[in-house]
Amino acid sequence: MLVVASAAAWLGWTGLRTLSKGGGLWHSLATDRATMAGPALFVVVAAVFLAERRWPAVRRPALARAHVVDAGYLALFAIAVAPLVTLVSSGFAVTVERYAHFLVLRRLPVVPRLVVVGLILVGIDAMNWLAHVANHRSAALWRLHALHHSQEDMSVFTTFRTHPLAHASYLPTLVPVLILGASGPVPAAALVVYGCLVTLPHANLRWRFGPLGRIVVSPAYHRLHHARTALDDRGAVNFGFVLVCWDRLARLAALPDQEAPIPTGIAGRPVPVEQTVAWSGAAGVVLAQLAQPFRARAATDGHS
Repeated sequence: MLVVASAAAWLGWTGLRTLSKGGGLWHSLATDRATMAGPALFVVVAAVFLAERRWPAVRRPALARAHVVDAGYLALFAIAVAPLVTLVSSGFAVTVERYAHFLVLRRLPVVPRLVVVGLILVGIDAMNWLAHVANHRSAALWRLHALHHSQEDMSVFTTFRTHPLAHASYLPTLVPVLILGASGPVPAAALVVYGCLVTLPHANLRWRFGPLGRIVVSPAYHRLHHARTALDDRGAVNFGFVLVCWDRLARLAALPDQEAPIPTGIAGRPVPVEQTVAWSGAAGVVLAQLAQPFRARAATDGHS
């Protein structure tokens, strides 16, 4: 855990120095925050939350403790985590360009801009999938990722129930941007759309998307990934963020075929959860959730 924290701190410091030297620190922070946690994201989250009230997979009160806590994680992401992600991402980009510059391709004038943007987004999704699998396979990364899986009352807000340090494991998603970025930056609108699509799979909805659900991750499909107990001897399945193809290629796809939504969370509750305490103790639970990965022996060890 200290290695992950140290690497994130070093990359963040590198990003801070780089952006400060160029005089674009505050502009970069504001621009990236608008992309990661701007009005479009909040509109989509609000719309999906309203849909959950109309067509819930599991009926919950609108102000269920789990929803409020996860909404708090969304606020934490927008206020504090997004700027840190910008600094760490900038540091990572500088490091790659400095020590692995051979990855950066020259401008591809023959390839249409739309094709390049499409390839970058598909590449980002593939790298997200790889990082997600790593979060389950690595004991150190699982300590961070387990917080996300601890939610027993899933909703669209569960997307943001993530330990701040867990974002460091998804830095490789920048590689497609760095490789093809010379052919033109990815429009912010494309990244915003992708970010909004990522929030939908966690929604408390029965939606399967019909035939499209074999291509795009649906709420019913992703709910199986959050199953409290493994569906079969493969363990965790359905790691996809937006596209299902990566799971299918790795034989880790399980299509939803049950009418009743399966229970979510982690068996045995190795991560402190807000369902076990009164409202007054919810803040303490959140602090315990954030601190648990740094314990010498965490209860999450061996639960991935």
